[in-house]
Amino acid sequence: MRIRHKLMLWLLLFGGLMLGLMLWSNHYVLHSTLLQYVDQRDQARLQRLQHNIEHYLQLSHTDSLNQVPQTVWLRLLNLSHRVDLTQTDIPLEFLVRPSRRTLTPDEFEERVSLLDVQGNLLYGPLQKPHSVTIPLTLQNQAIGQLSFNHRRQLSEQADIEFAQTQSKMLTWGALLVSLIGALLLWPLANHLLKPIQQLTHGLRQLALGHYSTRLSNDRRDEFGQLQHDFNHLAGTLEQSQNSRNQWIADVSHELRTPLTILRGSIEAMQDGVRPANERNLQALQEEVQHLGTLIEDLYQLSLSDVGGLQYRMERLDLSELLETELLTLQPRFSAKGLRLEWQLEAKEAELTGDANRLQQLIRNILLNSLSYTDAPGQVTLNLTATPNQLLIDLQDTPPGVSETACARLFERFYRTEASRNRRHGGSGLGLAIVQQIVQAHQGSITAKPSALGGLHLQISLPKAS
Repeated sequence: MRIRHKLMLWLLLFGGLMLGLMLWSNHYVLHSTLLQYVDQRDQARLQRLQHNIEHYLQLSHTDSLNQVPQTVWLRLLNLSHRVDLTQTDIPLEFLVRPSRRTLTPDEFEERVSLLDVQGNLLYGPLQKPHSVTIPLTLQNQAIGQLSFNHRRQLSEQADIEFAQTQSKMLTWGALLVSLIGALLLWPLANHLLKPIQQLTHGLRQLALGHYSTRLSNDRRDEFGQLQHDFNHLAGTLEQSQNSRNQWIADVSHELRTPLTILRGSIEAMQDGVRPANERNLQALQEEVQHLGTLIEDLYQLSLSDVGGLQYRMERLDLSELLETELLTLQPRFSAKGLRLEWQLEAKEAELTGDANRLQQLIRNILLNSLSYTDAPGQVTLNLTATPNQLLIDLQDTPPGVSETACARLFERFYRTEASRNRRHGGSGLGLAIVQQIVQAHQGSITAKPSALGGLHLQISLPKAS
C-alpha cells in the first residue's frame, strides 16, 4: 500500500473516531443539559407550589395539612404551573369551589407528594429514596413537606422533540464538518507527500550517478530543510566526482610526462640519434628518480586516505629536527642563489610526534620554497612558541601567490601556474602531504602572501604535555 493511501486511511480512521466521539459527547451533553434545564424548571414550579399551599393555609385559617381537601390540592398543583398566589390576587372561593371539569394531572404533578408533619403521605405517589423534599411552614412552624421525584429521562413531548431536533442538527453539522475535512485531506496529502516524492526521485537520480540533480527549495518547514540538505549532499557528491576525475587526470598527466621523456630518450638512443653517454644516462636517471618520487608521494597520500599510514609517536625536540634539515638543504639553496636564514627562538620545543613524518614535513616545505622561489632570493624560517603551541613560520621572496591561490595550495597537483608545466620539477603533492602530516599531529597549517613578496606558510603544532 502506498504512503498516500496509508495516510488517507489513517486520517479517515482518525476522523471517523473523532466523529463518533463528537456525536456521542454531543448527545450526552445535550441530554444532560436538557435534563438539567427541565429539572430546574421543575424546581421553580415546586417552589411556586410551596408558596401556593402556604398562602392557602393563611387565607383559610387552617393550621393542618390534613384539612386540605384533595380538590384544593389538585387545583393548587395545577395553578403552580404558572401562578404564584403570593404575587397574584386570587380569592379563596376560587380555590375551594368545586371544579366543573376533571383536572388531569400532568407529568410533574404525578411526581409530587404532600406529606404531613410526621411524614405520612397525604396525596401523590410514594416517594423514592433520593427524592427532594421542601418543608412547609405556617407562622414559622413546620406543618409538613412537599416531596418530589427527579426525572431520569425526558418525558414531555415538547422536550423530547426539542432534544431530537437539536440532536439532528448536531449530527448533520458533525457530518458536514467531517465531509469538508475529507475533501481537504487529499490536497493535504499531496502537500505532505510531494516533497517526499521529489526526494525519492532525486535519490534515484543520485544512485544513477546524476550528481547534478537538484530539488526546488521552495518550502520553509522541515521538508524545506530536507530539500536543502539533499541539494548540499548532491553538490558534495558532484564536487567529489569532479575532484576524483581531476585526480585521475592529474595522476595520468604526471605519470605520463616522465614516461614520455624516458621512452623518447631511450628510442633516440636505440635509433642512434642520441648517444648513450653518461650525460644522457644521467638525464634518464633524473626522470626515473622524479617518477619514483611521484609514485612514492601518491602511495603516501593513498595510505593516509585509507587510514593505513602508520605514525610512531614519541617525545621529540622540534628545533633539533628543523636544524638538521636546514643544515642538510642549505647547500642546495646556495647553489640556486637563494639565501636560507633561520631563527629557532623557542626554548622549549618538545612535542609528541613521528620523527620521520616531521622530517618529511620540514623537507617538503623547504623544497617547495626552493622550487618556486626565483634567484636571487631569500627564504626565512622561524620557530616560536606559545604556552600550548609551537609555531613554524616559513616565508620566501617572489614570485608571489594570490589570496585565491593560497586557499588552494594544499590541493593535490595544484600549482599556481595555469599551464601546469613542470619547469620547477615539483609533483604538486608536497604541500598536500604536509597538510596530512600536520593534521595527523593535531595541528593546523595556513598559507597567505608573504611580507617578503612570496609565500608565507604557518604551521601550528601542539606542545608535549
